[in-house]
Amino acid sequence: MKSILAVLLAMGISTSAAFAGDVADRAAEAEKLLQSGDGAGALDKFRSAEEAFWQAMPLAVQNVKQVDTATGFGIYKERANHIYKPGEKVALYMEPVGYGYGSDGLGNSQIALSVDLTVLSDSGDALGTFEKIGSVQVASRSHNRELFFKLDLSLDGLPPGKYRCNFLMHDQNSTKTAPFTTDIEIAG
Repeated sequence: MKSILAVLLAMGISTSAAFAGDVADRAAEAEKLLQSGDGAGALDKFRSAEEAFWQAMPLAVQNVKQVDTATGFGIYKERANHIYKPGEKVALYMEPVGYGYGSDGLGNSQIALSVDLTVLSDSGDALGTFEKIGSVQVASRSHNRELFFKLDLSLDGLPPGKYRCNFLMHDQNSTKTAPFTTDIEIAG
């Protein structure tokens, strides 16, 4: 827990002073509770520090992988290469962080994300932009932090060549967005 605490504190310092103080104060209280033997209380206080940090951080997309399969958070088989046959689907695995929480109207928190795509040629020319090509909605009693998003792309009609896929993820519960990119090749 000390290494997580150190990372949380270090990340909090780079943000506004008021935010850093709130996260640092909550984390310090968690440390005191842990030292006094109150592990459950320490974990609750540490989670409140994590919640404050999560709400203040920007949306980001981590661990973007081209995959053969993805069935859960951290449970995927990475594709051996980024070369596809014409008409073959491209499957992406990603782990968004920093998203907001809405309500599903049934007492659950709801995570809601969507993704736009711009396809660029090897020379950098924009070939097309497609809005909301994928989305995910998850309702939970908890503010889940481990979320995976699997996106299946159909790039039918692209001639053989190399392409850059620029994505923009949108958080439907806030104004946060996050860009991410991957390269693919359509075999000749």
